[in-house]
Amino acid sequence: MQIRLLAPAKVNLSLWIVGKNEDGYHNLITIFYKIPIYDEIWVEEWDEPMIICEGIKSTSGNTVYKALKFLSDYVGRNVCLKIKIKKRIPVGGGLGGGSSDAATVLKAANRIFKLNLGEEDLVKIGSKVGADVPFFIIPQRAAIGRGIGNILEPVDLDIRSDWVLVFPSFPVPTKLAYDLFDSLGKFTDPSYAERKAEEIVKEFKRGNIPSLENDFEKVIHKRYPEIGKIKDILTRNGWNALMSGSGSSVFGIGEGDLDKLDWPYKVWYWSE
Repeated sequence: MQIRLLAPAKVNLSLWIVGKNEDGYHNLITIFYKIPIYDEIWVEEWDEPMIICEGIKSTSGNTVYKALKFLSDYVGRNVCLKIKIKKRIPVGGGLGGGSSDAATVLKAANRIFKLNLGEEDLVKIGSKVGADVPFFIIPQRAAIGRGIGNILEPVDLDIRSDWVLVFPSFPVPTKLAYDLFDSLGKFTDPSYAERKAEEIVKEFKRGNIPSLENDFEKVIHKRYPEIGKIKDILTRNGWNALMSGSGSSVFGIGEGDLDKLDWPYKVWYWSE
């Protein structure tokens, strides 16, 4: 039996880099939020893992392959699926598409093979695949992420507003973003980031649109000035704009002017 699933994208409503572990990974405090842009995924039981992804090479390094491998290791049996992915979430846009695909497949495999794994088990497996995967495992739409982004505090948040999302014609590799930050960036004090994260969530819950922050922006804008220009144009047209994650996508929330935005890029508009 083939099952059709939707894997949502996310934005980071704010992101602060607050330190670095001995193993080289950066510690973050961020606010994750799922948005209604989806990859479409079809899965069915198969004799061996098979992944067909439009426009992307499906190698053993693919997040979905990793998810099936770590799941198989965890349950002590081969979990094999034929998976077809229709990509709508831009790759390298800071929108978590690969992580969302992996999380969606983990949940599908749990259902198809009747593994009876709980959310805690799936989060544990997802953490091995990638730092953002646990967020797409949990049912809540929003969460404050800590650690490398995998320690989650679910948040009851549903932002009612107009939205715009702009993806430039290029991705930003995550590793490059962190290398640039290590060269040019400055850590944010954790207590400040904690306080700001709580304030931002409270303001959204009150129906306000607070000022948003992303520690990646300064270093990424220096390397990719076009991203900074996109944010400036959105801001001038009335949007509360921010780059998502390590880039390259920029989103805007509020009551901005749509008529004046003439983009050569991929753009989504929606209202909630």
